[in-house]
Amino acid sequence: MFIAFWLTSLILSGAAVYLSAELRQQQSLELQGLAPVKLVERSTFIARRLPQDIDEWQQQLAENDIQLYVAYEDRSPLSSPNYSDDIEKMLEALKTSAYQEESSLTRLRVGRREISLNGEQIRFVIDMPGTNVFKVKEWIGQIGVQFVLAMTLSGLVCYILARYLTRNLKQLSIAARSLASGDLSARATLSNLSKNDELSQLGSDFNEMATALETSTENQKRLVRDISHELRSPLTRLQIALELARQKGNSSELDRIEQEANRLNELIGQILTIPDDTAPLSDTIDLVLLIESIIEDCQIEAEVKQVKLLFITNCNEALVAATATQLHSAVENIIRNAIHYTGGASQITIELQQQTRDQQIFYQAAISDQGPGVPEEDLQYIFQPFYRVDRARNRDTGGYGIGLAIVQRVIERHRGNVSAKNTGSGLTVEVLLPLSQEQ
Repeated sequence: MFIAFWLTSLILSGAAVYLSAELRQQQSLELQGLAPVKLVERSTFIARRLPQDIDEWQQQLAENDIQLYVAYEDRSPLSSPNYSDDIEKMLEALKTSAYQEESSLTRLRVGRREISLNGEQIRFVIDMPGTNVFKVKEWIGQIGVQFVLAMTLSGLVCYILARYLTRNLKQLSIAARSLASGDLSARATLSNLSKNDELSQLGSDFNEMATALETSTENQKRLVRDISHELRSPLTRLQIALELARQKGNSSELDRIEQEANRLNELIGQILTIPDDTAPLSDTIDLVLLIESIIEDCQIEAEVKQVKLLFITNCNEALVAATATQLHSAVENIIRNAIHYTGGASQITIELQQQTRDQQIFYQAAISDQGPGVPEEDLQYIFQPFYRVDRARNRDTGGYGIGLAIVQRVIERHRGNVSAKNTGSGLTVEVLLPLSQEQ
């Protein structure tokens, strides 16, 4: 990159120097014919020897912002054009003087009186830009051409460099977004002019990192499966031994062993349900239908405790991007928790509404029970893995401290958030999910 920018600077500097030298030569040649002395000499020559070419010479001068005013002594005044007062004054002064000159900051006027070869007296005034104006035009011409050349060359070189750099950066960006979204197989494919430059090394390092991350994740999943399998094998044998022991006799100790074995088996099952962060959000789920379906599944469990499930919403549909099984499990977990901890003969309210935050549309599902709630100092910790609230929701009531942690992980994977708050009559768990971009 350093060499590329350095060569670009050398090319631009060399081109500017070369162009300046060429322009100085060309401009001096072009302006030589338009210099005041040369113009006066040329006009004098035409007035003396080629008076019939004066009209054509006037037109040529006019193309360069130079005016030639002519008065003929021997012709009728009616045939002479009317000029401005300043020009008429100079022409009148030429009757008694062979040469007149007036100058200002931007203009130069030179008057001459000549006699042509056929004896006709001709007076003329040349009104031309001043010497300073010629110099300014010359400078503007040089700078303008140099500027255009510099812009063209630098634009071309910078475009090539930008395409060379951003093409590979774009590939890295695409691969990084895919990796962040859970596609651990994403890799950056770089097409470089050199295989040993910094971007190539960056792409290689990124791909190695992605490979290591994919391997680590697969090893972690395999470890969880292997440990779960190894734990369940002795549990299965323990349960068989318990059944054989019961056939020989029963005791409270055996009941306690069976209870703890069942809890351990259930805990292992919950660990295995931890969501896969690499699963894509490829489904579009209607939260209205999802909640109605979960309520229907939980109806029998609620009727056992004489709990009424009330669903309130003003949304005809609430579409969110999701992994269907994970989102269903998370919402079901919250509703079943509410049924478990609410009081008997009570009501659970599930309210779904649309909200707008920071110009983005969200759907908020609030599940409110009529249970004992959670102490305020514990609210911020209930979504942490294996955290239990001893005074309200301890192990004796069936809590393992992992269900809500899984819920939070699932909701955050769906670009939302989950929170809990006490409402006086119980606990309210709020889930916020963004509107699907496909809606």
